[in-house]
Amino acid sequence: MAYQESAQAFVRALRAPADPPAPGDPPKIDIASAAWHAEFFYVPRKAEIVFEWCLTRILKEGMRESAATPVLDVRYWELLHETLLSANTVRPKGDSLSNTWLRPLLNRIPLLPVVLSLLSNAPNLSLREREEIYLQSSRLLALTWSLASPKFTVDTLLECFGAVLSALEAERAEYTASSGLAAITALVTTSLHTALFNSMNKKKLTQTFTKSHLGTWLHLLSGEDTHTAVIDLGVDLLFNADTLKQIAESPRDSPLFEALRAHTSTSQLYVLSVLPRLMAAFTQAVKRRRSLFASGSSSSADVRALALSFFSACEEILQSVGTEDARVWRSRRDLLRVVEAEFLFDVGQEDTTVLLKEIAEDSIKCLISTEGGSLQVALQCLCALSCIDHDLVEPFTSRILSGFLHIPQSRCDVALIEPAHEFLSLALSYHSKTRTLPLHISRLAESCTLAPSHPSYTAVKASYDDLVASPTLVVDHLDKLSKAVRSFITPGQTLETARKMTSVLQDLWEAFRHAESAAASDHGQGVRKKRRTSEGTEKAAGRDAHPHAVTLALTARIVAVVLSSLPLHSVTEPVQADVRATVAEFMESFAHEAIVSSIDAVTAGVKDRRRDVWAAQVVAAVALRLRYILPGPLHLQLDPSGSNGLEELLSGLTTADDCLPEFRIEIFRYLMQRRGHDRSQQALFDAALGFLEANLPASESASVSWSGRSAQLNSGKDGVAFAAVALLRLILDRNIEGFNAFASSAQHERLMTAHGLSLSAVVHECLHSANFWEQGNIRSSLFDVLNAKTAFLDAVDAKLSTSKSAKKRASAEISAERAEEALKAYTILLYAPSEYLQKNTRNDFLRRAVVLDLLLGLDIIVSWHGALPAVRTFLARTFSSLNSWEHQTGGVYLHHLITSQAPASAEQATEDLIRGHLSVALRAASHGSSDVIVDTIRLCRKRLSGAQPALKEPEAPIGACARQLMEIAVADFPVSSFSQDILDHLSSLLERVVELFHPAIQRLVSHEDEILDYSHALVLWSRAITFGRYLGSSDAPLPGLGARALQTIVPLLPTWDPADARCLGLAVAVHAILTSELQILTEESEREIHLQRIIVAYIIFANFLEPAERHDLDDTIKKLFRTLSPSEFASCLQLALEPLSSSDVSAGTGACLIHLMSTALHDAPENTLKVTQAHVKDCLEIFSNTAELCDSPTVRLPMLSFINSLCSKRPASVQPQNVVSIWVVLSRSLAGSRDHDPETSTDVFHVVISILSALVRLRRDLVVITLPHLSGVIRQLVSALRSPRPLLGAKQHAIVADSLPAWINPSHPLGVEQSKDLARLLTTLSTKTLIRVHGPSAELQKPESLARPLSKHVAYILQAYLDVLNDPLCILAADVRRELLPGLFVLCEMLNEHARDALMVSLLDAGGKAAMKALWREYEKQRYVGKG
Repeated sequence: MAYQESAQAFVRALRAPADPPAPGDPPKIDIASAAWHAEFFYVPRKAEIVFEWCLTRILKEGMRESAATPVLDVRYWELLHETLLSANTVRPKGDSLSNTWLRPLLNRIPLLPVVLSLLSNAPNLSLREREEIYLQSSRLLALTWSLASPKFTVDTLLECFGAVLSALEAERAEYTASSGLAAITALVTTSLHTALFNSMNKKKLTQTFTKSHLGTWLHLLSGEDTHTAVIDLGVDLLFNADTLKQIAESPRDSPLFEALRAHTSTSQLYVLSVLPRLMAAFTQAVKRRRSLFASGSSSSADVRALALSFFSACEEILQSVGTEDARVWRSRRDLLRVVEAEFLFDVGQEDTTVLLKEIAEDSIKCLISTEGGSLQVALQCLCALSCIDHDLVEPFTSRILSGFLHIPQSRCDVALIEPAHEFLSLALSYHSKTRTLPLHISRLAESCTLAPSHPSYTAVKASYDDLVASPTLVVDHLDKLSKAVRSFITPGQTLETARKMTSVLQDLWEAFRHAESAAASDHGQGVRKKRRTSEGTEKAAGRDAHPHAVTLALTARIVAVVLSSLPLHSVTEPVQADVRATVAEFMESFAHEAIVSSIDAVTAGVKDRRRDVWAAQVVAAVALRLRYILPGPLHLQLDPSGSNGLEELLSGLTTADDCLPEFRIEIFRYLMQRRGHDRSQQALFDAALGFLEANLPASESASVSWSGRSAQLNSGKDGVAFAAVALLRLILDRNIEGFNAFASSAQHERLMTAHGLSLSAVVHECLHSANFWEQGNIRSSLFDVLNAKTAFLDAVDAKLSTSKSAKKRASAEISAERAEEALKAYTILLYAPSEYLQKNTRNDFLRRAVVLDLLLGLDIIVSWHGALPAVRTFLARTFSSLNSWEHQTGGVYLHHLITSQAPASAEQATEDLIRGHLSVALRAASHGSSDVIVDTIRLCRKRLSGAQPALKEPEAPIGACARQLMEIAVADFPVSSFSQDILDHLSSLLERVVELFHPAIQRLVSHEDEILDYSHALVLWSRAITFGRYLGSSDAPLPGLGARALQTIVPLLPTWDPADARCLGLAVAVHAILTSELQILTEESEREIHLQRIIVAYIIFANFLEPAERHDLDDTIKKLFRTLSPSEFASCLQLALEPLSSSDVSAGTGACLIHLMSTALHDAPENTLKVTQAHVKDCLEIFSNTAELCDSPTVRLPMLSFINSLCSKRPASVQPQNVVSIWVVLSRSLAGSRDHDPETSTDVFHVVISILSALVRLRRDLVVITLPHLSGVIRQLVSALRSPRPLLGAKQHAIVADSLPAWINPSHPLGVEQSKDLARLLTTLSTKTLIRVHGPSAELQKPESLARPLSKHVAYILQAYLDVLNDPLCILAADVRRELLPGLFVLCEMLNEHARDALMVSLLDAGGKAAMKALWREYEKQRYVGKG
């Protein structure tokens, strides 16, 4: 290589005019790179030469539009970066590189044109190449930017910022994000921001930015990507001090709005979504520089006026686009929300008021229109206007409420319902505050009127249900209206409201009667009146009675809510009497007349089928609904004679065929309320039951789809089915007590069979109700029905075999239909409390359930195999509640459970049944009756003698039986309780299990990809190991499999999902194998090694699983600890303790180790008191000496729980030297911290309180000698109840936050429950208790408290509370203080006068003294002074 012969040749090659320098030579970049990497080749100032050549080459040839341009060649950027890194590395200490060759070089060669060339050309590359070039260039720019930035001009920086915007837009178009580009963006925006701040001509920069780069910046601003620095810089360019005045003087004529109008005129409508963000930014900028615009005493008014002028200019742009585009409405909504959030509107701003009212008018037009997709946003605009000032929409409220009826039901989805409910709530809140609810109620009633222009006017019968479902009439709004009327109607408005409501309904009733008479005349009935033929269609439509009936029905719903909620308790008795008289007079006239008229119409309709009586029945249903609702809340006394007459008339319609279902249900509800508690009215129950039996749907679809609206109860097929569901709910929910008491037994039975034992929604809710099961007559009838449905099973031979002849006999005795009824009966029995089943009935159901389970295994009812879980769940639950599993067919049924395959939903019940029956069989075998257990063992061996086990499938019943047989025998029966014959059979079963499973499991633990699916096989193997040791059999499995399985599993854990149930099962199974193998080992050394393996496996599995999923793993380790010798137990504790003292242990592992030690101490073997005491001492020393344990959120709570378990459950083992460590841990856990957890952990607070309470109650002797520590911890607890005041500055908030513990998030302070807990602890300080210690001294002590010794330290605890109250940066919520008072009173009781005076004089300032006096006054009020 000739160019490496000398430094001169190398420099000459780089400066050659051609590239390569000569034909056949490599490119110059390769020459420079090779020379740089050649350590043997010496060139003076090599780094400077190479760096200058590369940068100059990029600068000169960077603007070429070619992929080969050096600015897009990664090699140039890598070489530049390497030269700088090497130069920085070899510089002598204290000799800055910037003071030698780099700074002068960057002064000669401008860096910004290079960056501009890079950003302009990089978007032409592929995605991978672009990311690489951005990353490499950003690494170099990060090193050189600070040295080159002083020479940057603001104009060049602005041009570079425009290139950054274009690059970001290109990245956004391809849905990518480059970290290198983000770093370059940060460098450019920071420098331009600084230059803009120092620039003297900001207006010119703003004009350039607006003219050249505004469109790109707006496009970025309209997206969801958050380029915060870019957006903030654009805001500063647009709204700096020089440009704000220009925009403020005339926003419409400013360059910004001219540019915005230009973009919208060219169909770039993305600008519309940017307007709200621009307005928010402008408002904040004006607020920051409000001194520029202050023209009088109030600068806030000027700020609001300027911001609203900006809003007006934005609204002009939206109006120029038109209201058809949904984006216009969304932008308008967001602009209004900015006005609301910034509190910009003022009543005195007339121009803005007119503009906002125009927006409200447009929103109402959109609401009433049935076309367009902007209805939701228009409603949200109305809500925003209401939040700004409800007076803006108050004149339009009537039209808005009427517009809710124009919303078609198909468009009434959640997106529309939510803003409609929000507007109704806002209107209700406004009128409640202004005490003008009567006006709002009148508007609600008027909004229910159907005008002839309404879309549903001509088809009102079909639209009735849609109208009832409008937002105004939904239950949520009516409930809010009821609460508002009850709370905010003034006494002076009560009577007038009642009169107004009754008058409205009376007028609607008169209009309906007039329309009904006119309609009857048109159909040739009644008196005909001559009319001119020129009468318009509007008058003809006015003679239709249907719209008037629906209007009356809709209005009556509002009226019923208002009248029933009137606050009669707040008015005088004469006013109450006037209200009742007004409503009663209306009810006597309207209700009676409407019902009688409807009865006459129904009767006439039966004779004349052409007559439409739908409207009359709707009105009658309204009248009955009012008679049902109003008398109770208003305590009305209606005319008994009139009521009796109505009841007689209505009774005749309960069985009428042409009665509208809605009217029929109201009749039943009214009559059951009036006569449901009368034994003579069984005819009413007969009519109701007849309707149910004829129309109640057999499926559950009707009960699910019915919304509960009475308007759905029409004359169609679905309406009649809905009515039957409504009637069933009426009986089972509202009138069940009366039906239970006064209906006959036959009627009770008819009710129980009316629903065909199907679990519809109504029946399901009823069976979950305690009130239903407390009705003795209905309950007995239900059990009688269920007993009758299952009685046929008594005739079936329970000892069914699997032979073909038995199947044929069973097929002849039972049908699938009867089996279906029996299965439904047992499904219902699952809901019945076992206490209500009598002994004989329960035994019958049990016996029949066993027979039915046996029958389910036959082919005749295989289609009902899915109902098996209900039968077996009933059996398992009932047997368990009786605590007895014995019955006559136990052996047959056990064999059936073993040989039948249960569905997944019945696995747990099947396992419980097998376990219970096996316990009975083993108990019988221990008493000499071995037939059942021997047959069971033979059956297991026979089934296990088949093909190789399908280990990957779910555990079969035969495997579950073998596993449970081994578990029960080992746990509950000594081996000596069985005869030799039984032991031989058990040994043969073990031999068969080992023979069958051992080869398969040996292969299993070697296959990493399959082991996750075989947890049940590994569990069975662990039981076989334990069972072999139990029997002392020579066929017991040898140890070693657990270690191999563990070795296979551990590398796979990072790839598994902890939420997968298979992982939990496998972890428990492998750990069970390890603990079972320990029982086989006898050598001490082998046991020690294996014990270490068990502890390590537990830590690994516990660290992998979630804390809530470790229950089964904990059960295994608990059983192990109880069987260890003291030396082995001490070895386990030491093994778990050693890693805690190491700084390398992870937080998760530390938490698992602490949990393991807590479990070990709780289940320690006998004769280990000294071991546990020594271990506790070592643990507490590590806790107190390792600050990282208290700082870790993962370890903190387990560590405190360990101490709490020690103090609460083993207080006698706590030694004096332990207490000091406990105080250190508690104090450190409550100390202030600069870092805080994302969520406040209230559990830490409660655990600390529990520790202190246990020490005070149970080890007072240790607390007495460390009282200063106790008082110090209590002071920290009191201080932890604080929270920062709202609207604090950053530094002030940090002062308070740093004084709170790490587990308290300042944004979520402690609350009332924690204050109660602390008050209970303070109360415990004065409670007399006994000390829990070992030895005879425990019997000689007498109860004492800490009141006297603690009296010297109480003042300091009270001082902490007073300091919290007196802290200007903190608050202690009123409810927190109130709950803490009982504990503070206990402290005041301990405080003597001398200590109180010393506290007042020396420890408190003026605010503290005032707070102390207030506390003492409260204490004096409640203190007992011995006077009764």
